[in-house]
Amino acid sequence: MKKVVHITSVHQRYDTRIFHKECISLKKAGYDVSLVVADGKGDEEKNGIKIYDVGKQTNRLKRLLFTSKAVIKKAKELNADLYHYHDPDLLIEARTLSTNAHLIFDSHEDFPALMLQRDYIPSIFRSLLFKIARRIETTSAKQMSAVVCATDNIRDKFINYERVEAITVKNYPIANLNTTPINHTEITPPVACYVGGLTPIRGVKEMILSCHKAGIKLLLAGPFDSEDYLKEMQSLKEWENVEYLGYVESTQVKEKVYDKSTLGLALLHKAPNHTLSIPIKQLEYMIEGLPTISSQEVIFCKEVIEKEKCGIVVNPLNIEEISQAIKTIINNKTLAQEMSNKAYISAKEKYNWLSQEKELLKLYKSLLKE
Repeated sequence: MKKVVHITSVHQRYDTRIFHKECISLKKAGYDVSLVVADGKGDEEKNGIKIYDVGKQTNRLKRLLFTSKAVIKKAKELNADLYHYHDPDLLIEARTLSTNAHLIFDSHEDFPALMLQRDYIPSIFRSLLFKIARRIETTSAKQMSAVVCATDNIRDKFINYERVEAITVKNYPIANLNTTPINHTEITPPVACYVGGLTPIRGVKEMILSCHKAGIKLLLAGPFDSEDYLKEMQSLKEWENVEYLGYVESTQVKEKVYDKSTLGLALLHKAPNHTLSIPIKQLEYMIEGLPTISSQEVIFCKEVIEKEKCGIVVNPLNIEEISQAIKTIINNKTLAQEMSNKAYISAKEKYNWLSQEKELLKLYKSLLKE
């Protein structure tokens, strides 16, 4: 049995892409799977996957300096046939892993592009950090056996670095294909929802204002990026129309959010790392049969909605346009039900994890010569 180790210094142990999708798929395929994390919750075994914890650093600088070394050190001790790591923080440290083992980097996002939109990085340093990040990524890539990329544009970027095998394993959601969604048009009064990180660039304020203008309650689930931003949003008079649930476990999102909603919102602003991304919430909404109002700034959302006829595309900064889109869906139940049906059917047939699992297993089989 081939031994594989997944490594993360940043993500939680039950991260959806890492644990629930990739690790569990590999375990089911017959691999001996371990996961090294740094979340401070201790060692355990779950679903046949051995989890090793090196402890948590709360300080960002300490995490960069010490946690990366700690997770790589633990991974080395496990003596795997293949190491699969998930964080840009590990790009340099991972080079020290055994040359006798295969090394895969999982690029969830375009790491250098993130340097251009991180609020905590002073704007005068962003361009310089972008160049440094790109240099680190380019140099490190040449020492990898392969790169697993969440989108096609990230894959193409790595291929252009030369001497790099790169494949796309899209972050499509895990779907229970044996169930059918509820009839969301019967929810009275109608409710809009958003699940995910709550930051300005993800359109939180625009959701609050447009839902209030449309006369519909907004159900928000997820962590605010800062206490100050939460207080700023709560100070809006339109906040009275919001039901804020805070962080909701992935296993409870359907019951607490989706089954209580009429439509989903995905109003990401224009940003280097948004334009070519695949927002998981768009596909989760579709699997639950929720019509979606999505940003025109995200190519994937725009193309899927226009192709599948499962929602409405809007300018994420135009409150009037968003509120009119909301009214179109809640005031036309026939149209809303058609969108719901098309969303669910297309998600069931195309946009789910099983289609991507095949690509991951094919890569492993090729590298490990099975």
